[in-house]
Amino acid sequence: MHRLFLFWLTLFGALAHADSLPPEDRIFQNETSLGLILGPDVAENSFVAAHCEALQRYLQQIIMMPELPPPAARIEVIATDSSSPLTVLNKGGVVVAQIQIQSASQASSQLAEAVSRLWLGRAAVAAGKPVDVSQPWLRQALKSETLAMLRPAMVDAWYRQGRATAPARLRDVVEGRAPDFEAFLFWRALRAELGGASEQVRVMIAVSRGEDVLREARPTKPWDEEAWLLARANLLLTRMPPSLSMQESADALRDISRFIFDFGKGDTVWDGPALVHYREAKGVKVAMAARWSALQREILRQNPVYHNTWRALGSWLENFETATPEELNELWGNYLRERAAAETLQREVKQVLVDSNHL
Repeated sequence: MHRLFLFWLTLFGALAHADSLPPEDRIFQNETSLGLILGPDVAENSFVAAHCEALQRYLQQIIMMPELPPPAARIEVIATDSSSPLTVLNKGGVVVAQIQIQSASQASSQLAEAVSRLWLGRAAVAAGKPVDVSQPWLRQALKSETLAMLRPAMVDAWYRQGRATAPARLRDVVEGRAPDFEAFLFWRALRAELGGASEQVRVMIAVSRGEDVLREARPTKPWDEEAWLLARANLLLTRMPPSLSMQESADALRDISRFIFDFGKGDTVWDGPALVHYREAKGVKVAMAARWSALQREILRQNPVYHNTWRALGSWLENFETATPEELNELWGNYLRERAAAETLQREVKQVLVDSNHL
């Protein structure tokens, strides 16, 4: 009887102790094309995922990079204080980036660096190389390109910064001692010289595995200081005019696609298909030709988010006088679809920026 009493007393004590323990931290996960994200906060995970997808879009759509073979990859968002805000390592064949987000203002920059180093680590480990063997400049360049996918206006800021400052020494750029924008300009200048996507992919993969970019880019005559200065100057001189913000492109699109004519009932706003019925009117012909000319002048300045929408409207304007009403209706429908897609993407990008300010 005494032993039974002690048993129940011990059991109740254990249960009471368990109730007093702090709850275990929940870990949420997001699956992305770059790797698995693990973290204690859903909003943070989504913010990390946006940077993963931005880098993946850049690699697939701009560089035409094929999918990497295994190993798998993982990003771990650490809530506790860490000696290093970012660590990338090889855990038994799995490339892992461990990141502690230190401040809202630096979160996007940290994550862009993390996802870039994660991809480079995957490329290195897949070739049997150490996870951190890539040259530092490529980590900086990919970080910048990831940020540019999320905030296109940064590109113009870096070009302006490049024009306003003396060029960094080539060796400083390659070894990662120059600012990020110099590595960004170096990669863009190098891509312009390399030409086709296959050469860009070849050099990028080689550098991710520890090869020297200066020899890979020019096997017979490696880049030197003079070549770098010339390539940098050409890049900055041939840069297209600064692009507009997303909202500026959206507002300009609204203005150029808003047609106001008076056909006997006062000024009226007409959409594309309705206006086709009046295209033989002299005033309409003159106005639409002017719109087409204006679009050709302005399209290079448009934000990348709205570029396809402007092109779709341009196809409609270009064919306004000659195409059949049915063909013009189809072109107008394509314009509306592109516009809806751009507006959706604009809202998503804005939400990413809002989320970053709440981290």
